[in-house]
Amino acid sequence: MAKRMTARAVRLTCPKCLVAFSIVAYVSQGVNREQYYKERAAQHDCAEHAKKLANPGNGIKNPLKASKAAAKAR
Repeated sequence: MAKRMTARAVRLTCPKCLVAFSIVAYVSQGVNREQYYKERAAQHDCAEHAKKLANPGNGIKNPLKASKAAAKAR
């Protein structure tokens, strides 16, 4: 079994839509990192990213604030 290194945050660019995004990954020592990063960049969901840009108000909400708002609405 290959020994794992620490988690690293890497900034990648999608080859299709040229959007920069970050990933955090544990890459084993025996793995070709450049090939792994190219594969991850190719897996970027361009349609989902475009959908998020079109609807900026539907972002991730703080679950604590959302639960407080739901409690007040009752």
